[in-house]
Amino acid sequence: MISIAMTTYNGEKYIREQLDSILAQTENDFEVVICDDTSNDSTLSILKEYENKDSRFRIYENEKNLGYRENFNKAVSLCKGDFIAFSDQDDIWLPNHLQVLRENIGENFVCAGRAQRFFENDALLNLFQPTNYQAEYLTSQIKRFIYQCYAFNLYQGASQMISKQAAEIYFPIEKNEYAHDWVSATNAIAENKFIYINEIITKWRKHPAQVTSTHDSRKIRKNRLKNFVEYMFDNNKNLNEEVRTILQKALEFHSNRSIFYRLRNINHAIKIANIIYGSYAKQVLGYLFTASL
Repeated sequence: MISIAMTTYNGEKYIREQLDSILAQTENDFEVVICDDTSNDSTLSILKEYENKDSRFRIYENEKNLGYRENFNKAVSLCKGDFIAFSDQDDIWLPNHLQVLRENIGENFVCAGRAQRFFENDALLNLFQPTNYQAEYLTSQIKRFIYQCYAFNLYQGASQMISKQAAEIYFPIEKNEYAHDWVSATNAIAENKFIYINEIITKWRKHPAQVTSTHDSRKIRKNRLKNFVEYMFDNNKNLNEEVRTILQKALEFHSNRSIFYRLRNINHAIKIANIIYGSYAKQVLGYLFTASL
């Protein structure tokens, strides 16, 4: 059985579309575990409506607001399935979303598919996660790991499925980490237990009220990358030498953001930039001076 872990907070505007897309899945051996974080709109009543008509839904109402990360930790801890699919409250899953992930995860800890962004008016955007370049050229686990440690998370959480074993190892996510999807994907990549399927399985809604859109991306990178790499380094003692060397160098880079340090290490920076951005000169030069370094 697959568990679908979802957290909600004031999601009345879009929640029905996501729940209906879950009910329309070609894979139907699943449970839906939803933890509502003290919504003050009609979200909870909508959730109860679905729970009353379908026994696969289990709704939990928090007594106090836990915040996004802790609420997701709670949802994952309540899942009973052999696999756990992450779900946001405002996306739309394509009908084969669960089937694609379930059929391809195999013995891996994490399987990720592709998402396409769309506006509130349902207009599809020519924006994908991962992008065309990322999907086509970041095919080795090492290149993916470098991206995760030097740039940010490639693999949208709502397009991921993890094994129960991965949930037991990686959760709960510590408070100083940015997001569950970043942690789960990066750990699995580091352990060669990750698989990416280059198929669009999620319509990822773009709107101003999103939790992840309320932050400035440069600020996120500046404040989170060092802590994230430090966390990876301290909590993964059995990684191979190549991966630990990447972590050591990434931690050094994120700890030394001065222009003088970057210039002294320009060859390394260009190498990393070429992996992340490809051979576009402007992007490579831009990368040398971004918050990522």
